[in-house]
Amino acid sequence: EIEEARESMRKRILIADDEPSILKAFCWAFAPDYEVLTANSGKAAVRLIQEERPGLIVLDWRLKGELEGKDVLLFSKKECPEIPVYVVTASVHFMEEIKSLGADACFLKPCSDLREKIMAIFPP
Repeated sequence: EIEEARESMRKRILIADDEPSILKAFCWAFAPDYEVLTANSGKAAVRLIQEERPGLIVLDWRLKGELEGKDVLLFSKKECPEIPVYVVTASVHFMEEIKSLGADACFLKPCSDLREKIMAIFPP
């Protein structure tokens, strides 16, 4: 019971990416310090944002499916503006658009220091 209570007190991060290997890597990187929620589609990300209200969202810009990263970002900023959204993208060409749509930060893939950056801004 104590472990369960401690688990529920940890800060939650939602990782939304359609690449299983990236989700796995992010889980491995953040699980020791945060409760990690994962979504492999925009639709799953929106559902988790509504139901779980994570403290931070790490969002892949090029999500495949009916809801893309842009849709998730716009939904999040409209419905839960208090939740910071950090967008990761492989293309420098999207960075201005991402920032103009309200992302709190934008990182280029591969971002080997993403864990350190997030821990500095969103400490466990």
